[in-house]
Formats: sequence, C-alpha cells, structure tokens
Amino acid sequence: MKVLLLGVTGNVGSRMLPALLAHKHQVVAYVRSPAKISSEATSKLDAVVVGSASDSAAIKAAILSHNCDAVVNAAGLAAMTGFTSQGEFPAIFAAVVQAILEAGRERGSAPIRCWLMSGFGALDSPKKPNLLLHYVPLFPSHKQNYQLIKSQPADILAWSLFCASNMSPKYNTPQFPPSADASASNLVAKADAPPAWVQKYRSVPLIGNYLNIMAQAQSYYSVLEHCVDFIAADLEKGLESEWIGKRVGVKEKSKVE
Repeated sequence: MKVLLLGVTGNVGSRMLPALLAHKHQVVAYVRSPAKISSEATSKLDAVVVGSASDSAAIKAAILSHNCDAVVNAAGLAAMTGFTSQGEFPAIFAAVVQAILEAGRERGSAPIRCWLMSGFGALDSPKKPNLLLHYVPLFPSHKQNYQLIKSQPADILAWSLFCASNMSPKYNTPQFPPSADASASNLVAKADAPPAWVQKYRSVPLIGNYLNIMAQAQSYYSVLEHCVDFIAADLEKGLESEWIGKRVGVKEKSKVE
C-alpha cells in the first residue's frame, strides 16, 4: 500500500517507517520539520509533505495528491491527566479523521485504511460497559478520540485504534532494515479488550475491579518494534484485515501467564 505516515520524526513514527518499508509499503512522510528526518530515512521515502498535523485540509491534500491507500498517525502525545492542558493530541487526531473522511468522499472509491495510535485505557475493562479508563483515569483524551472514531462511516474510513500500554524501543535508533527479532510474532492480540487477561482479586469487596486492573497493567508494557511491525504487517491485508473497526490490545507472549 501507499501509506501517509504522520509523526515520522517521533519515537513511534521513526520506527514505524522501517517496519512499513520491510513490509513493502511505499511511504509518504507528512511532517512539520523535514530537517529532523535523518538522511537515511529521507532516502527511503516516496515523498515528503511539509505541514501541520492539525491541518486537516493539508492532510487531505497529501492523501489525494499522492494517491495514498492508507494513513498511519503516530503524531502527537496524549496528556497523562485531565488536570493539565491536553496539548495538540486531540486536535491532531480529529484533523486526521476529518482529512481521511473528506479525502474518501472526494475520491469516492474504496475506504481509506487507517491505523491511529490510542492507549491501553481505551480498551474494555472486565466489567462492561466500562473502559479501563474508568478505573485508571490516565490519558483521558483516548476516550474522546475513541468516541469520535467509532461514530464514523465504515464505508469511507476503515479504522483501527492501536491501544497499547507503554511501548519501549528495544534499540536506541531506528533500524534499517528492522532486526529479525522485531516481529509481531512476539505479540498476542485481541479486539476491544486486553488479550490474555487474568481474573485476579475481583472477589475483594468494593475495590476488586480496581485491584484486578492495577495488578496487571504493567504486564501489558510492550516492545515498540514489535508493535510497529504488527501494524505494518496488518496493512498488507488491506481492507481484508480482521482489525478494521476495532480497538486492538496487545501483550508480549513472554508475559502471558
């Protein structure tokens, strides 16, 4: 696929690029500061578009002018709590969604495939209909973003939310090509809820659900290179992906009890 990648100079996006290339995708980088892209990365890009990640009109133009089949948004950082400014992240998310919708309507063909970065708290908790955010109210913008994306028409926007917990890079710098051990095969995944969840402490009166979640949250920390490979590999499936219209939770196989 030809993929528009936002956030290529960031921690996630810089590692997403080699993963996408390893899976034979063409990549168009959409970036505010092209000087921050390494010369090695620049040489491997199909094109570079300069613009703000919160400018929906510019993102739409990039999708259409480069005939992109898919969008991966790795731009922006979610604020940890609701007591501080939420920064640009919600605006970026909304701008990307709006751009894809408008580009899809104007193009009038198949839906545009997109992966958007979200967070662990946007997954369902063991006690439905609550999200994990209900018990661990961190990174609240993920709930707002999920509410926005799930209301969009599936015939235009074929979305997936990547709802990982903390993602730490295995290597200090992006690897071109990715290391052989940087593979989605190291992960288990599940739609809309954390995979391989274990029922712990739920019988404790009043606080059982909180204890259950708090006791396991850190076991969902994952390796960033494994996560970006998961997304890049899934994009090879195009519109046949089983993850379309889903929030996707992952866990390292090495941490499955």
